[in-house]
Amino acid sequence: CFNSGKTIKRTIESLKNQTWHNKEIIIVNDGSNDKETLKVLDSFEDILIINQENLGLSAARNIGALKSRGRFVFFIDSDDWIEENSLELMFNYFKENSKNKKKFYVFSDIVLEGKYKKIVKKNYNFFEQLFLNQIPYSIFIEKNTLLLNNGYDEDMKLGYEDWEFNIRLGANNIFGK
Repeated sequence: CFNSGKTIKRTIESLKNQTWHNKEIIIVNDGSNDKETLKVLDSFEDILIINQENLGLSAARNIGALKSRGRFVFFIDSDDWIEENSLELMFNYFKENSKNKKKFYVFSDIVLEGKYKKIVKKNYNFFEQLFLNQIPYSIFIEKNTLLLNNGYDEDMKLGYEDWEFNIRLGANNIFGK
């Protein structure tokens, strides 16, 4: 998170209230300097908070993944939230579909809210991925797969880091489902 005091509590609560209980929650505070964000983060005692200078989204995701202890990682931005069964559904999908040992990662449809509210559905197609990002940034992926593919490019500080990472995964025959 970075200066996310108005939204981070809802994000954390959506993670804490998951039906899949076998999880750890790691918040990487990427140099927030607003009092509201720091106050919200201080109010949670049962999550790991990593404070770092502002290094950007890619660095925050990478450090969170490196510090995690589980087999899987899931990324979510500080102004987003997920339905209470999201992680359980993603894990079960992964478990059921990984029996053939094929490497992949899981993503879901997203609901956009604001002036216009809509559901965005995406189907992964590597060729199309080269021209238009087909995948939301919130992916459920094996930590080892993330690390073996060098994580997010920390030189990308102006956006598109998730798109670049998804292209790299596809180039290495690891596809989104």
